[in-house]
Amino acid sequence: MHVFQKIVGVSLLYCKESLLHTMTFDSGFKVHERNNHSHLISSGDKTLDELLSGGFHQDLVYLLYGDKKLTTNILLTTSVIVQKAFDNGGLGEGIRVAFIDGNNRFNPYNVSKFAVTKNLSPKTVLENILISRAFTFDQIIEILENKLSMLEDVKVVLISGITTMLESYEKQTFEELLRAIDGIKQMLWKTKPLIIITAPIHEHSLFRPKGGKILSHFGSVLVMIKDDERYVEYTLIQHPYLPESRLLKWKPRTSKKKVPLKNATLDCWF
Repeated sequence: MHVFQKIVGVSLLYCKESLLHTMTFDSGFKVHERNNHSHLISSGDKTLDELLSGGFHQDLVYLLYGDKKLTTNILLTTSVIVQKAFDNGGLGEGIRVAFIDGNNRFNPYNVSKFAVTKNLSPKTVLENILISRAFTFDQIIEILENKLSMLEDVKVVLISGITTMLESYEKQTFEELLRAIDGIKQMLWKTKPLIIITAPIHEHSLFRPKGGKILSHFGSVLVMIKDDERYVEYTLIQHPYLPESRLLKWKPRTSKKKVPLKNATLDCWF
């Protein structure tokens, strides 16, 4: 198992300031105004952005569950977009992203290509993404419970396939999942990053994520993404201030011709 590239402490002063802020009272209208004018981060998926009325809010925890390829691609594009300048739709140049890869689908080549389309340096973008891969459920629990909260200066946490390797549904297994979520909460307490989690759909359900109520109750926003033969279905299941909704992205009847990149390697983007 690979751990994060750099592990350092977190400022205690920031935690105290956050505590004081959360203990104050705000009027309902002020909260409404703050939500309407908060900075939104695009997912790189136009249909998902439309479903979320513009994109991701940094102060919410997102659970995207469903098709593994589609949800992973959203994490990859988001890991690039967040590194754009704040006035250009990102969270600021040079920010760091933690990517916990439980699906083993992180693709530096695709990330580099997408970074070029956003006028960003692929090398810089990849350097700012701290990757930790997990090959068993025990490993992903260990990363989330003990390693994640030790990172410093991370503004975005992307967790790919948190329950992909969850095989049994015994009490002990769900206790381990609770420990992993506690580790994510420690990160929320210390740095308040944007957190996006992906998971598969439960094999015995048409609409529940694998991980059940433990996982779905942790997410502030729940989005189910299903891949059909003719379309991709996006369903907003839960959101603090948006109604439930559903959008379809229709697939073209004929595949678009793609111009192959002859002899293109990862180095060509550097």
